[in-house]
Amino acid sequence: MEKKVVNIAGKQYVLKVGEFDEELNVEDLLKIDYSNLIGELVTFPIIENRIGMMLADAESKVSETKLNRDILEAKLKEKYAITLTDSNGGKRPTIDAINAAVIQDKGYQAMYRSKIAAEKTRDYMMQLVFAMKSKSSKLEKLSLTIQNQEVPPELLEGRVNGIVISKSKRVID
Repeated sequence: MEKKVVNIAGKQYVLKVGEFDEELNVEDLLKIDYSNLIGELVTFPIIENRIGMMLADAESKVSETKLNRDILEAKLKEKYAITLTDSNGGKRPTIDAINAAVIQDKGYQAMYRSKIAAEKTRDYMMQLVFAMKSKSSKLEKLSLTIQNQEVPPELLEGRVNGIVISKSKRVID
């Protein structure tokens, strides 16, 4: 569990940031809790950061699967160039024949499906990032309507967006 200290209205609060649960309810995450706008304002950048890191991981996975597919494709083209040459009595196969053999290879198909699945995950994460930017923009506009004296202390403590907010017991610079 990671801890972050923030100052709000002259008081220090500790944010305890744990890992996401295995199941992340996206609809709940993207809703604005109007009963605790301060909590939303304080915690949402942390959530955005986490999702951004998850998107970076998804991007990395796409690149990795593409590289693995490209390596396998190159090896298979070499293999099938030799195999098809031998089966044609020494006559070199066409590029189209080699490409057709590669595409029909079960290992290549599995690798290609893996790349497609990684791209789908990345695209889902990108869509979530876009939705979070929308919520962030709305929170920014709502923040202009809040005055320090309007914030009851009980709204500043509790669990918001999966992050526990508690009042700091000691003063931290």
